[in-house]
Amino acid sequence: MKRLLYILAIGLACLVSTDMNAQWPLEMYDRYDYTNYTDYAPFNQPITTSGYDANLLEAAIFYETNRQRALYGRPQFRYDYRLEVSAHNHSVDMVNYDFFSHESPVSGKRSMSDRLEEVGIAHCMSGENIALRPIGSSYAETAEQLLKQWMNSPGHRANILNESYTHLGCGVAFYENYSTVYVKATQNFMRKAE
Repeated sequence: MKRLLYILAIGLACLVSTDMNAQWPLEMYDRYDYTNYTDYAPFNQPITTSGYDANLLEAAIFYETNRQRALYGRPQFRYDYRLEVSAHNHSVDMVNYDFFSHESPVSGKRSMSDRLEEVGIAHCMSGENIALRPIGSSYAETAEQLLKQWMNSPGHRANILNESYTHLGCGVAFYENYSTVYVKATQNFMRKAE
């Protein structure tokens, strides 16, 4: 019975973190930057329990991270789909397996290096930020709050402002706890040889 309840809880967590109304196709990364991404109306809409859009929040986090880079005179991150997949999967695992750490209890995904190798990235300079917080009033505001949280932490801030990193992928998973919606977020950074 205990195992069945655990399986049901994992299934519900998966449902909560699923994109029910994805509004952000990947080609949109080429259309916007941190100065104008909120011109795209869905970023300003409320995050509702009727449909969470992980891709939309992941893009907002990407742009807000580049806003911080610009404020401190750093070059802009370029988007990397493989980093996003790795970050997204780690956030989903943190929700589904109820942990919050850079070390995962999931077999084959214990370290960030394991997770990057899973998406075809190996032997490169890389870093990772994670965060946990209640959602804000919109996708853009939630991303702003996450970046404020990271920038107020010396280690996370160092990753965001590290000039050696060239590429970024962000991943999130939503979950509910006592009628409050939370997000677990991951940023994966790397230096890509040009």
